[in-house]
Amino acid sequence: MESAREVREVRQVRQLRQLRAVYAGGAVAWTLCLALTALRGDGSARQTVTLLGLLTVFLVLLFWSSRSLSGILASDAGSRKGTDRA
Repeated sequence: MESAREVREVRQVRQLRQLRAVYAGGAVAWTLCLALTALRGDGSARQTVTLLGLLTVFLVLLFWSSRSLSGILASDAGSRKGTDRA
């Protein structure tokens, strides 16, 4: 039977994977907008800075969610490894 901690970790992993997908989609969208603005050459400096800012935010959030997810999965693998030896 699964403990409450295991259920919570499964929920956290699922939520972080969903967030990571959203952040990755946002990073791709802002990259495409920035590239389109640069290629067309009709964007203002304010628009370019705003797009760069939003891209940075999404990339930081993507990095954070990936780090958190790998930390949870690593601790889960470590705890399973420890219980396998017992």
